[in-house]
Amino acid sequence: MKFRIICLIAALIAFIPTTGFVCATRVEKMEADISALQLQFTEIQKRVNNDQTKLTEMILRADQKLEELGSTQDQTHDRVAQQNIQLALELEQERAELAAMRGRLDVQQKTIDELQNSLQTVMGSVASTSGGNSIILPSDQEALYAFIDEKRNANDKAAQKAAIIEFIKRYPTDTRIEAILSELIMLLSTENAHTDAISYSTRYLQLFPKGKSRNEVIYIMGDSGLKIGNCDLSEKSFQTLEALRYRDASARLKDAKANCKK
Repeated sequence: MKFRIICLIAALIAFIPTTGFVCATRVEKMEADISALQLQFTEIQKRVNNDQTKLTEMILRADQKLEELGSTQDQTHDRVAQQNIQLALELEQERAELAAMRGRLDVQQKTIDELQNSLQTVMGSVASTSGGNSIILPSDQEALYAFIDEKRNANDKAAQKAAIIEFIKRYPTDTRIEAILSELIMLLSTENAHTDAISYSTRYLQLFPKGKSRNEVIYIMGDSGLKIGNCDLSEKSFQTLEALRYRDASARLKDAKANCKK
């Protein structure tokens, strides 16, 4: 019995150093692992710190650029505003100059009109008759029209014609132009002033293509054309009237064709 106890004690004594060695080895390994992890953590921490530093620098640079952009925009806005103000001032100045120029032109035109009216009032209008004599025509519109009636009643054809020509020249939009223009054409025809008769006939037809005296004016145009040798004008005039069976247009057309063949 004593022998077994002694052996057991001896075995325990022999086992204790081995167990202690095994525990020490494990502790050393854990410490090594911990050191390795600490190194990795330190390296990662450095990287994080570097990245944070770079990020901070990037944010600062971005803020600086935004500030510079805002400053540039403010400066640009100020320049544009100044340019707009300058343009507005220049435009206003040009408008003022234009208004002043228009005012001067209006004054000048008014002065010219007053001078013309004064000249007509003082002197009237001087017209030359076919005989080389001069007559003074009334300066007032209604007085001039009454003058035409007066000379027509007095059978003073030269003064009548001069007054009609002056009236047409002065008052081309008067409602009585058609009547006195046709009257002038007939006067010219009776005086054998065929070139002038054709000229005023053309004017009449342009102004009054459907006028009351249209056919008579065309007839005079054809007759005057025939007398001055304008065959085309004469034939066309009488052809137009022949279709309307106006007066002796058919016979006059034959005369025109016969004379033009010679």
